[in-house]
Amino acid sequence: MNTKFLKGVILVFIGAVCFSTKGIFAKLAFRYNINGIQLLMLRMLFSLPFYITILSYTYKKTITPRINKNDWITIFTMGIVGYYLAALFDFLGLQYVSASLERNIIFTYPTFVLLFGFLFYKRSVQHLQLIAVILCYVGIIIAFYSDQKMYMNANLTKGTIYVLLSALTYALYLVSSDKLIKNIGPIQFTCISMIISGVAVLIHYLIIYGFQLLSFPKEVYFLGFGLAIIGTVLPTFLMTKGIEIIGSSNMSIIASTGPIATIFLSYIFLQEELTLLHGFGTLLVLIGVLVLSIKGGTTELT
Repeated sequence: MNTKFLKGVILVFIGAVCFSTKGIFAKLAFRYNINGIQLLMLRMLFSLPFYITILSYTYKKTITPRINKNDWITIFTMGIVGYYLAALFDFLGLQYVSASLERNIIFTYPTFVLLFGFLFYKRSVQHLQLIAVILCYVGIIIAFYSDQKMYMNANLTKGTIYVLLSALTYALYLVSSDKLIKNIGPIQFTCISMIISGVAVLIHYLIIYGFQLLSFPKEVYFLGFGLAIIGTVLPTFLMTKGIEIIGSSNMSIIASTGPIATIFLSYIFLQEELTLLHGFGTLLVLIGVLVLSIKGGTTELT
């Protein structure tokens, strides 16, 4: 393994682990009686300055492709669907499910990419891919059953549906934005989409809560900042750089360590029970996702 490839592997691995902290930060913050919309607002509020700065730096230092009117419409739509709605559903779901189950469900987005590709682009589906889809959802059912035993939560089903909607909307974003990302570049597209999403989240929050931005316990602001930097901004660009070095297929394999990292982080920081049942469900999801990601070239996470 050459030095450059090793660097790419390390970047993707660190990025996957950083993404896995999202549920941990969220669960810790929920202990202070805040909800998903409030936490999502803090995440975006702290993230926005970084994306604006990076986008500004990119425009100054590099020659960026010109974005036409139709591309702007697509970017705006994808920013709303792929980042705003996907993140909103995810954080609403995290209120009711464990961090480990959330990561397992989110990692099924390649199954929706496969479905959308078949429905909208008439892409063929291989038997191996169908088997992978079945493995993913059997794994989720097993992990769900494990959560049900631990949480005894009447809203567990509602939380699961929310996170599934997050995976679905994110998959829709991937399918629709693939060509545009190649045309204008991943960094520029990511920054603009995240800025659009961030503004949408802030508007959503202001409509519901007004300008109540300083009423949370100080611990919530620290957790929100950690979520923004460690769980959002940093992994976004680590993944982008890693894909550039090692390619999307290799990235998919390495990034599949995400659910495993979440299980161990949940055990350490949240004292969530580590069961064989949950581990087996996670293993099935990982096998299914690996097959789908490698066969279909799915390249991103949320």
